[in-house]
Amino acid sequence: MTDLQVRPSETEPIGPEEDGDTATRRWATAYPELGTEPISTDRFISEEFFERERKEVFAKSWVNVGSNHDFLTDAAFFVRDIKILGVSLLVVRTDDGKVQAYHNVCSHRGNKLIWEKNGPCPKVFACRFHGWGYQAKDGALASVPDEEQFYFGDKSTLDLVPVRTDTWNGFIFVNLDDEGTVDLHEHLGPLGEKLADFPFEKLSLQYRYDVPEKANWKVALDAQNEIYHVPMLAPVHRFLSGGAFHTNDEGYTRVHTFDRLGLHSVYTSESDDDFQDTDSGVANAATHPAFGVLQLPLETPFAFHVVFPNMVLAFFNNSMFSYNIWPEAVDQTTWEIRLHYPAPTNLAERVLVEQAKSRFRDLLCEDQAGHEALQVGLTSQARDIFVLGEQEVQIRAFHHNLDNYMDGVRR
Repeated sequence: MTDLQVRPSETEPIGPEEDGDTATRRWATAYPELGTEPISTDRFISEEFFERERKEVFAKSWVNVGSNHDFLTDAAFFVRDIKILGVSLLVVRTDDGKVQAYHNVCSHRGNKLIWEKNGPCPKVFACRFHGWGYQAKDGALASVPDEEQFYFGDKSTLDLVPVRTDTWNGFIFVNLDDEGTVDLHEHLGPLGEKLADFPFEKLSLQYRYDVPEKANWKVALDAQNEIYHVPMLAPVHRFLSGGAFHTNDEGYTRVHTFDRLGLHSVYTSESDDDFQDTDSGVANAATHPAFGVLQLPLETPFAFHVVFPNMVLAFFNNSMFSYNIWPEAVDQTTWEIRLHYPAPTNLAERVLVEQAKSRFRDLLCEDQAGHEALQVGLTSQARDIFVLGEQEVQIRAFHHNLDNYMDGVRR
């Protein structure tokens, strides 16, 4: 039995209020399997729970390690270290466009093969310790200095060790579980189908931040996986986000839609009709209005997708931000943030992107402080539970999926 209990809703649906506010028990009625009970705070501070996540989730799931943007050239490589799994991966894209990840380990004596973060693919990757070489195209052992001094049988057994690798819409996923989990297509399920034809190619990676946080990885994900905090978290959120998300007459944000997509989820929000940008935002946008014309097929201005277990794909008008929230320890996280915009074609467009980046960065700084403050309170164990409201249904769904996954329910 997990600490996230399931109890069917005992209340009949309540219709929207006259001012168009969201029904009071809209999501509890739509998703009774998620329950309405508090959640144990132990999952954010327990070493035992963290170890279960490592073994049952991250070691047995498809995790995103990057995208085509990580390759500097058409034939290139990058290195991804995943601390929670204790692995370093060498991700290669060869001349024929194939993407493959290998354990970044020399077969000779276990040295880390490639020390650089990224670069163009050589024909042969050579170990700095003793010079053993491996073909970039297939990881095959290509050369051994003073080979006559070794007792080789089948040299192919000393090729680089491949890792299950697959791609979707330019995003690169790996899975360290060779046999026990479904393929990437099945893992992504209805979320992958929903975004299958999304024009990701219209967006280019413009900025990346890697933010170390003194907080559990789920604290960071939960805090981003809702907009309930937006009107209250001051001063930057309140100033920059007022009206960008729909609010009721009392000024509280409201989720427009929420869907469970297998292991994943998506929620959306509409902007208020009377939303007005800041004076600087209006002035800068006026310099090149065509750059603000919506290019993405979005039903609402804001859509936030959680890709289980630790990835986010979120769209806001013509931009996309993606998160990879990497556990480092039970109370240590790296929050990897990537900001994607249409590629600027002139100075005015570059100014618009710079402004958008700077405003979003300020919001993220405020979020980071909030994440770490949350962890302090959880670690104190002043309370052993926390409560969730209707406007936090997406958090409840994530923890429900996490518990199920660790209990062997993988869809």
